[in-house]
Amino acid sequence: MSPREALLRVREVVETSGDGRVRHSYYLEFHIRLQALELVAEYCQDRRVVDFGASPFITSCALNFMGFEVIAVDFDPEEYRSIAETCQVQAVRADLERDRVPVGDEWTDCAIFSEVLEHINPYYVGHALSEISRVLRPGGILVLTTPNIASLFRRIRLLLGIQPQYRLHVHEYTKPEVEDLLGRHGFRVLRSFYSDVDDLTYVDAEAEEYLELGTYRRLLRLALRRPTRLNILRLLAYPIVKAFPGLRMLIVVVAEKVSGAETIGVHRW
Repeated sequence: MSPREALLRVREVVETSGDGRVRHSYYLEFHIRLQALELVAEYCQDRRVVDFGASPFITSCALNFMGFEVIAVDFDPEEYRSIAETCQVQAVRADLERDRVPVGDEWTDCAIFSEVLEHINPYYVGHALSEISRVLRPGGILVLTTPNIASLFRRIRLLLGIQPQYRLHVHEYTKPEVEDLLGRHGFRVLRSFYSDVDDLTYVDAEAEEYLELGTYRRLLRLALRRPTRLNILRLLAYPIVKAFPGLRMLIVVVAEKVSGAETIGVHRW
């Protein structure tokens, strides 16, 4: 099953077992999850995947439908365990800042760490990355996505004297910082880019409309049909972020675990 087909199949699970927050997340973040799933399909040959920071298990379910054996790791898997169980996904509990993840050493060749890095205290990111590295075999692949603190709208907010970082995020990064962080914890970056997927899809829309977004033409149609302030701003900003990729909202990295690499600790001073 293709990544898009798998993610669309999860919709029924979400509508049946999820609450309003999960349903909103499914539609609003459909395209960012799709991009991560497409990278897993492209780079991961093993049929085992560990999904770190997985709740509410939408991505985990899609991976299962794509034919992967999935272990979904989260700090609080109980809240949406019914979704994981409906998809026959094994959900386990672990605090990525402190715990040893209950997955065996070198269990998999593939890990996904999507929209989680920004929720972890920078002092403990090293522990989380070390655990990801531990469950990966040498040469294993990590697919990571995280917001870009240097995006256009983050910069504008800072110029206006407004905290640019999203209020529920602990720390956001620039792309060079993410690449350096991975390099210091035993990974070699294979591919790293600024994605425009959020710039095209983080808009005001109805549930079904989100599924049809993903291009500038569709964004234009939405803005004409629903000319809210956010939609107009996204429409006007897109030519700028298209020309200057470093101003886009999302960082995407595909990295490989380096055999025998030494990690560098994080110091508090």
